[in-house]
Amino acid sequence: MLRPVVKQVLWVGAGGAVGSALRYIVWRLMGTSGGFPWATVFVNVTGSFLLGFLAGVYAGRVSPTMRLAVFFGLLGGYTTFSTFTAETIVLARTGSTVAAFGNVAISLLAGVSAAFAGVILGESLGS
Repeated sequence: MLRPVVKQVLWVGAGGAVGSALRYIVWRLMGTSGGFPWATVFVNVTGSFLLGFLAGVYAGRVSPTMRLAVFFGLLGGYTTFSTFTAETIVLARTGSTVAAFGNVAISLLAGVSAAFAGVILGESLGS
């Protein structure tokens, strides 16, 4: 019989595998447009919205297993802070300083706004 922590890690890993594959599919479909990392912005903003939405809809009614698999695993694997930061650094180091700052501003403002909108919509549907 598996120990509880091993089961938890497996749920996170299973969700993460799906989320990472989805992120790769988005990257393949969108790529970079004009050298700007739109695919990364897209996954981070949509992931933020989905996390906010699910948290709003289920507000404390999510099973621990579902929370691990979907919130930590799937959405954690789908979104990517490390790629966002690496792409921002590449933009800055290659002389695209405005694009680098734009990436930071768009990602943060759109991500937080999307999460907030997701929570509001989720709460209205989850009540």
